[in-house]
Amino acid sequence: MVTRSGGWPRTQQTLDTALNELVHRCMARAGFTYPAARGPLPVAFDDASALVDLRRRERYGYGIASAPPGTGQPSAPYYTELDADRRRRFDLAFSGPPDAKKEVETGTGTVRVGVRGCDAEARRELAGDVVSWARMYYTPQALNGRLDALVPRQPSYVAALARWRACMAERGHPFASPEKAHAELAAAFERTRKTGRTAKARQGETSPQRRFRQRERAVAVADGKCALEVSLPQAAIAARRALVRTLPEQDRAVLADLTRTQAEALARAREVIGR
Repeated sequence: MVTRSGGWPRTQQTLDTALNELVHRCMARAGFTYPAARGPLPVAFDDASALVDLRRRERYGYGIASAPPGTGQPSAPYYTELDADRRRRFDLAFSGPPDAKKEVETGTGTVRVGVRGCDAEARRELAGDVVSWARMYYTPQALNGRLDALVPRQPSYVAALARWRACMAERGHPFASPEKAHAELAAAFERTRKTGRTAKARQGETSPQRRFRQRERAVAVADGKCALEVSLPQAAIAARRALVRTLPEQDRAVLADLTRTQAEALARAREVIGR
């Protein structure tokens, strides 16, 4: 749950699919259409090829100059064609009143979750209550975030990163880390974008912008190929898994409780999908 690896993607997909189905049924009872779409399969952090995604890098680089198309559901034509009053009632059926919210502590902060409406009803049916659902989703994510600063210090990751730097230097891209490569290119793009603002709109993309796109793709592809070559993603996930075992006992107890909540929600989700 914390490292988003192993069986987590399939579990997440099943939960999201069941949630969509339950919301679909509830919204139908309220007189509205809501798609019972299959949830997307998230990328597992231990799937190095999918995580790097060289084909996306070849086309979009890091997504700085031009972001890849969104992977979420497009806005439903049904909803956009509703008149203002009907849309307001759709929102009320889905989310409940705007003030019907509850704050949930995640371990690194709080999130506000709805307690009424079809979305809340569906989450309650799967996880027992909306608080358990929110904690199941956000607490592992918060714990994972706490590990971010620790991963680069782990000896196995440090060694893999040194191999990545050597690989990148051989390709003419001497960056200290993938994060540094992305940050430096983002800063360079901002400078290029400001320069491009002086060009007339009819001129379209300027030469500096085209050169930046070419460089961004080249660096991103080299970064991805080097990462796969030296097993950098594998070193990162191994470090995260080891770090989870070092979490304070209180955090590990919370995770054990959330694992039970997830298992119960998953069993209910499979029943919903089966029906």
